[in-house]
Amino acid sequence: MTAVCFTHPIDTIKVHLQTSTTHTRALSAARRIVHEAGILGLYSGLSAALLRQGTYTMARFATYDLAKDQLTPSAGQPTYVTLSLAALLSGAAGGLIGNPAEILNVRMQNDRALPVHMRRNYSNALDGLLTMLRTEGWRSLSIGLGPSVLRATLASASQFVSYDVFKRRMLEAGLEDSTGVHFAASFAAGLVATTVCSPADVVKSRSMAALQGMRGGAPSVWTTCVGIYQREGFRAFFKGWLPSYVRLCPQLVITFVIYEKLRKSYFARYK
Repeated sequence: MTAVCFTHPIDTIKVHLQTSTTHTRALSAARRIVHEAGILGLYSGLSAALLRQGTYTMARFATYDLAKDQLTPSAGQPTYVTLSLAALLSGAAGGLIGNPAEILNVRMQNDRALPVHMRRNYSNALDGLLTMLRTEGWRSLSIGLGPSVLRATLASASQFVSYDVFKRRMLEAGLEDSTGVHFAASFAAGLVATTVCSPADVVKSRSMAALQGMRGGAPSVWTTCVGIYQREGFRAFFKGWLPSYVRLCPQLVITFVIYEKLRKSYFARYK
């Protein structure tokens, strides 16, 4: 939640790029947002983003650490298979638990990109959640669930596993378990995660932002994928890669550095 306060404007630009069916540059998208809504427009949907981190990311971290501890023998390090399995479980948990907040996050960030008469105008995450339930029913909370779980699984595998692998390699090379190692490992993990997650992230954003969802007829994952490929080509699945990395890299650095500090503090006090 601390990290998202710094990176949310970049995430807003990324969502605008991913949901746009035309070729738009990140700087042009940022200028349009600021022109229409002022500088605070870059923070559209911040309440939903905070809710997302408090559900989606918390569930992923908790499940990953728990699964890794349970699957690893008491004397030894977790294998790559163990790390991968723990990541799959954490991704599934995060995708399921965090999907409602993910929908709100995408919709609130994308609202300014819609014509005025088509905007949803959620005032905050709670208002958006209640409006969804009132106008679209409980099933609306599962819109885009497939790509959301897929992306969460890919994110967990690419972020957590690559972070652990890079960190282990640096420690084996003789470096101390320090903030510098955590910074470098999370920086490299961001590059891997952005590339791996980009296609699922684009499909997820398109599915959740689709106006059909307001009438209970959100397009399927397959329909969304085929439509993107036919209209825009393969490169469209990597729309917003640069702002995604620019957002994800500092977010992972802040997240993992704070996480490592809290973990060390916990073990020093209670173990």
